[in-house]
Amino acid sequence: MRLTKITIENYRLITNATIDVDEKTTLIVGRNNTAKTSVGAFIQTATTEKANIGYNDYPLAQRQVLRELLTQFAANEIEFDELCEKTPVVAIEFEVDYSTEGDDDNLGALSPFIIDVDENTTTALIRVEYKIKPDEKTLRNLLMPYYFKDGVYKWESDKERAALADNFAKIFAQTVYAVNPNDRNDRQSKDAKELAALFPLRTIYAERILGEDGNCCDDPLAALIATFFDANKSEPDSKIADQIAKLRQAATETSQEAERDFNERLNELLEQAVGFGYPNAEELRLLVATNLSFDEQLKNRTRLFYASNDGEETLPSSRNGLGYKNLVKMEFMLAAYAKELQLRGGACVPLLFIEEPESHMHPQLQRAFAEHLENFLETIQNKADAYVQVFLTSHSSHIANTTDFAKIRYAQRTPDGVVYKNLKDFAESKPENTTFIRKYLTLARCDLFFADKIILVEGASERLLLPDMIAKCDKKGLFNSRTYKLPAQYYSIIEVGGAYAHLFVPLLEFLGVPSLILTDIDAVGADSKEALVSEGETTSNATLKYWVKRVKGSTKKDKLSLETIHNLSRNEKTIGKIHIECQTKENGLCGRSLEEAIRNVNRKRYGLPEVGATEKDIEFNGKNKTGFALELTCGPVENKRRKLPETKFANNYEIPEYIKSGLRWLNDQLVFTEKSKETVVNEQDD
Repeated sequence: MRLTKITIENYRLITNATIDVDEKTTLIVGRNNTAKTSVGAFIQTATTEKANIGYNDYPLAQRQVLRELLTQFAANEIEFDELCEKTPVVAIEFEVDYSTEGDDDNLGALSPFIIDVDENTTTALIRVEYKIKPDEKTLRNLLMPYYFKDGVYKWESDKERAALADNFAKIFAQTVYAVNPNDRNDRQSKDAKELAALFPLRTIYAERILGEDGNCCDDPLAALIATFFDANKSEPDSKIADQIAKLRQAATETSQEAERDFNERLNELLEQAVGFGYPNAEELRLLVATNLSFDEQLKNRTRLFYASNDGEETLPSSRNGLGYKNLVKMEFMLAAYAKELQLRGGACVPLLFIEEPESHMHPQLQRAFAEHLENFLETIQNKADAYVQVFLTSHSSHIANTTDFAKIRYAQRTPDGVVYKNLKDFAESKPENTTFIRKYLTLARCDLFFADKIILVEGASERLLLPDMIAKCDKKGLFNSRTYKLPAQYYSIIEVGGAYAHLFVPLLEFLGVPSLILTDIDAVGADSKEALVSEGETTSNATLKYWVKRVKGSTKKDKLSLETIHNLSRNEKTIGKIHIECQTKENGLCGRSLEEAIRNVNRKRYGLPEVGATEKDIEFNGKNKTGFALELTCGPVENKRRKLPETKFANNYEIPEYIKSGLRWLNDQLVFTEKSKETVVNEQDD
């Protein structure tokens, strides 16, 4: 049996969202502040006995509703029952599929939550709600004094808000239900212990203390190692059990002998040192005893070292990278969790939540972690005889681009709250795009899933020049239409080429990220060979062909003229949240590439006539486009074989209009609407 779906209502930034859960690993990615960690936080709260939500977990929009209802209740405008009925509940639903279990299998911890009588139903639905307790007296005692002054009703927002925040956990309570999936009105209350038994959860947070300072008492790795020798737990593996028994016996015998000798000498010292008349001979004498505990010594004195191949030399763990120690720490935590499940026994649905495992890891180590996580888990799960489903949150492009599309859930802010888009849906609907994008992301390691905005460019020149061009546009005030301008926004530049940019369009539409495509007009003649724009008939650019076909409704048989491209309106250059720009006519000429467009608007720099220049003059015949871009921004590099341009021109150039137009459009796009901006302060994690 396994968890297949989670639905969350009114928790932090999440108003109403469903997450499809992969049978093995679910990777939740997205830009900052999209409630990725909130998923794990709510699962942990819901599956922990006596755990409750706090005021900061309640969405801002629903707080306003709650305060208005409480005000009406205090003014005797509504009854307590109506208050409870209208107050938005915080809820999480778990859908568990047990179709793989045989008729004779023991469903274990899931049994209490199967309440339907239809033998063909193989889905269990569990709902956890947090709502106002049905205790009017407690509510009045806790909150109503803040709505009155000298016995007269007088609402004061600051005091009322503070009182509500302080007492929120006292007036809201958890209720667990087993819900009939065939009739949602049919549900039974269950004990929180039963839910905790069904979903044993282990959370590994990003803020892992690695104990690199050498302080033994604060070394969490030593404490983890000590758990393997816990005297209150039996070790199912007979080989390990024998070794632990021998180790414990040797340590006990040694510690008992040392303890007797140590305590005898310690008390001799005490008798000589105490000289203040107390205690006297007629009273009980003081005795000091030190218990040399094997478990405590193991916990406080166990260290991780790195040894040479011959084992003769060692270095402390602090001499190795944080990334490696972080990885070792997670391995111990995962192994300890597997052991806990093994000792637990019985059928259940184990869940593991790992927050940002990339902490301190270099890119190659992140990639290795993503590739081998499931194999590692499978190894330890075989011992535990319980299959663990894993949730990962990550900001790492290396982890995201290594993970299968079907396992990725893209968290996105919308006016109505956060949604979690299943990239499996996109992969199934656009298999031809997915194959290419999957391979490209594996090679390029781009931040496609984490950026606020995307810029798709032709090649190396654009990739190198755009950051500088954005800075120049900002200095000229081109982005002043927004308080938070483009340079301060998290944009990602992805080099894809004009022949491939259109393959990304369906994915960008699926993700809903504001995206700009900067491509070349690539004029060709009737013979399909490169031509000057003024002499060309059409374009060889696949992305422009794709774009015009969509906005004009043309077919493959229709010949696309350069005039049609030049005459595209601003609206026609935009599809949803995606905008396209290519070279336009400036100073009477139009270049066919970025390099030619730059030469056209910087004629003096390149020794071209200000008046009377031709398209032939602005042609770029150089093979080194990277050198062209670097020389433009960084200045000339010493080269005895060619004449250098004047140094006064270094980093002093004009930007082609099509670039400025596209960047202005991107600057003005909202990542999310004004409605959802108010919820930012409610999110306590990312």
